[in-house]
Amino acid sequence: MDLQTHFASKSRLKSSLPIGIVIAAVSGAAASAQPVVLPEIVTYANLVPTDLSRVGSAVTVITGDYLRQQEIPTVADALRQVPGVIVAQTGGRGTLTTVMMRGMDARHIMVLIDGVEVNQLGFPGFDFADLLTEDIERIEVIRGPQSGLYGANAQAGVIAIVTRTGKGVQGVASTAKLEGGSRSTASGAANVRGSAGPFYGSLTVADYNTSGYNFSRFGSEKDGSRALGLTSKIGVDLTQYFNVEGVVVYTDRKALTDPQDFTFGSPTVGFAIDGDAASTYKSTASRVGGTLKLFEGHWIQTLALKTFDEHTRGFQDHVLIFGADGLRSTVDYQSTFLFDTSIVGGEQHSLTLLAEQRRENYMQVFGRTEFIKERTSFAGEYIFNLLPTNTTLTGAVRQDNNSAFEDATTYRATFSQRFPTLGTRVHSSIGTGVTDPDVFQLFGSDFNLPNPALTPELSTGWDFGVEQSFFDRRIVTDVTYFDINFTNKIELTFDEARRNFIYRNGDGIARRRGVEVSGTFNMVDWLAITATYTYTDAKNSDGDPEVRRPRNSGSLEATARFFDNRAKATVGVVYNGVRKDFFFGDAGTVLIDLPGATVVRAILSYEVTPWLTAYVRGENIFDVRYEEVFSYRAPGAGVYAGVRGRFGG
Repeated sequence: MDLQTHFASKSRLKSSLPIGIVIAAVSGAAASAQPVVLPEIVTYANLVPTDLSRVGSAVTVITGDYLRQQEIPTVADALRQVPGVIVAQTGGRGTLTTVMMRGMDARHIMVLIDGVEVNQLGFPGFDFADLLTEDIERIEVIRGPQSGLYGANAQAGVIAIVTRTGKGVQGVASTAKLEGGSRSTASGAANVRGSAGPFYGSLTVADYNTSGYNFSRFGSEKDGSRALGLTSKIGVDLTQYFNVEGVVVYTDRKALTDPQDFTFGSPTVGFAIDGDAASTYKSTASRVGGTLKLFEGHWIQTLALKTFDEHTRGFQDHVLIFGADGLRSTVDYQSTFLFDTSIVGGEQHSLTLLAEQRRENYMQVFGRTEFIKERTSFAGEYIFNLLPTNTTLTGAVRQDNNSAFEDATTYRATFSQRFPTLGTRVHSSIGTGVTDPDVFQLFGSDFNLPNPALTPELSTGWDFGVEQSFFDRRIVTDVTYFDINFTNKIELTFDEARRNFIYRNGDGIARRRGVEVSGTFNMVDWLAITATYTYTDAKNSDGDPEVRRPRNSGSLEATARFFDNRAKATVGVVYNGVRKDFFFGDAGTVLIDLPGATVVRAILSYEVTPWLTAYVRGENIFDVRYEEVFSYRAPGAGVYAGVRGRFGG
């Protein structure tokens, strides 16, 4: 649904509101034996929901139905199949899991859950460890600089997660899952959702536990993990013009891990070694907001209060060695004006203004050192649809006034041009990005020296892509080139004089450029294939390759259905080429090669009854030995079996 249909139907207008939006889940291409049906609307590529065919930025949408049909347990596993995205996991599930986009760092990606920023306050990236998929309605991955819309931490793009809702469900519907398998792994999840009159709600509980395996190359100690996730969303349509909705997402996880040996002269210096180390993490993301429509939906206003509370602890030999608490509070007001003109045959206009006030409190347990940052922001976005030519243009600008750093002004512009008779769409975007130094970079930690002279990173990036469809969209391909230049890039360096690490602003230009390719192929009703490939050339300010970012990566997934669509078999392949990483040895810091790896998974499922499905899943079925982070072994082969039930709705 684009802005044209947005105006044409007041009832459909209601479903496109930024607050309380509910979009029917559309089966992902690889999960469906039918011709490809792309999701109609993306919520976070612009400040207002937009028809996907009119979005200028490069966007990938992963539906919750696809995640559950393919039994993909974590968001990190799903992101491995997105072009331009690389995942680096420090061992097995539950350990630090960073996601990099277009050769940029984890701190350059903003992660949103139901509109709440969940980037950590100390390390401003997001740890995807054990972020489970059972409560997810969809994931939107928007690549390219988005600071013009979202401010700091959106230089590489945005990963927006929308949780399940009961809106639109007739009565009550529920799902449940039980699974067990290798390494004494057990997991379960349940969701109940529904609506009654103007009220709707959804509640999801998901739990996971494993004894794990030994991450280190040495010894035999197992490193297990557990994770508990709770999500609750409730809302009410007080009138057809006024909606109030609230959501709470709670995470509680613990992981055992192996420490790194920093003892100079030791034969294992620089390696992960067996040890009694553990980390715990608890967070609560919440949001309550109201949406008011005036003048028959031509003026839409939203007011929201968002909070993100987190508690991180690190232990060595059962002794607390690190602890930090953080709280981010945000109040934002958004006002959107929608109107039509007929100057050259039909034009649609959308003007959105945003005001935001944010405060961050971060406190380290030892010494009770507290850091406070405040930011007042103003942004505006204009979207222009020229209907006769199928052209969409957008422009956005944002001003961030910071209490602890220099103020920043950023922008973003996009272009989308459709040629329906050719099955072709051209899309492009350009923008600037900014990322502030984090508290560890500024004030130091056990790992690095302080550097209060750091200044914010700045970047300018652009991309250009062509989407081409064939045979009534049974085949869809997209090829996108991207280019990003950094100045003042904050980089980890080794201070030889003080024999310790320190973050510094780079003097040169750090460049990222590459090509993203994706395709879906559904030529026959019983077989669906998806494929991606990414070439990434990422260099730091000195011209050295960035670590943990392979130059070549890709994925392939094929799903076949048989026995009247009751049975399904999927084979998925993820490839990452050679990547660089740091080795911290007696001779100092050097770059080494981590060998490339091709990892294969497979799943076989059968619909025993219309409401019960049984499945068996194999991960890394060829037991490939590889590391995504130096000296931390990735999981070997594993087999898991489970059942999933669906009731009501």
